[in-house]
Amino acid sequence: MKSDLQPKPVTLYTYVMSPYAAKVHCFLLYKHMSFECFYINPLRLKQDLPVGRQIPVVTIGGESRADSTPIGLWLDERFPDLPRLLPESGDERALLLKIDDWITNRLIPGSFRFFPGEGLDRWLNGWKLSFLMDKTAQGGLPGLLRAAWPFFIKRVAFIRRLLVMAEDGLSMRESKRRLYRQFISHLNGGPFLAGRSAPSLPDLAAYPQFALFYLTGFRGSEDILESPEIMSWLKRMEPYVCGTPPLVPAVVRMRELP
Repeated sequence: MKSDLQPKPVTLYTYVMSPYAAKVHCFLLYKHMSFECFYINPLRLKQDLPVGRQIPVVTIGGESRADSTPIGLWLDERFPDLPRLLPESGDERALLLKIDDWITNRLIPGSFRFFPGEGLDRWLNGWKLSFLMDKTAQGGLPGLLRAAWPFFIKRVAFIRRLLVMAEDGLSMRESKRRLYRQFISHLNGGPFLAGRSAPSLPDLAAYPQFALFYLTGFRGSEDILESPEIMSWLKRMEPYVCGTPPLVPAVVRMRELP
């Protein structure tokens, strides 16, 4: 099966700080696809989203797909001649999908707990998030909503479900350390996840969960600097996730990975 030569426009419907949409952004960059980001305004979600009620959504021509991992599988099917996210079959594919499931159901929910965080960080990171949304979402956010964002975001049903998924009975610091240790174990001694010599779908899914909050300057994100294994992996990943449009738009990028 030969891939399309990408004759149709590709659009990623996203929020700038959505961990699930950031997965798909990295998939598209890795495949060297030409695409546009449409940063959804949460007040216009139903009007602007072409399918469903949650991001991410990818549209190719008139065809749209939702949900991060299924979008990745669809991109491999649609464009098999571009760099593949997964092997076509076999035990290695099953292992990589199992690691992606851990990222989707453990690492990403953890990020919703760790950011905004606790105490003063919760308020400052909450307002940071409202600033990022205002700078990128179509039409921006009303001033009152920006001010109330730390109150608003904790009451969203989707966020509340993820916080329940992230609860493990540990303190926030210990929970984060535990997830970092589990991630390093999934590297299995290799340059990339599952001991592979090249990145695959779960590497691209995990990259923004460590990099996104650091690059945008969230409080508490600096602790990745304490893990040489994760920092080395992030630097190895950088060449595979650079491109246009960048994962973090210049208007909200506060710093670079050291």
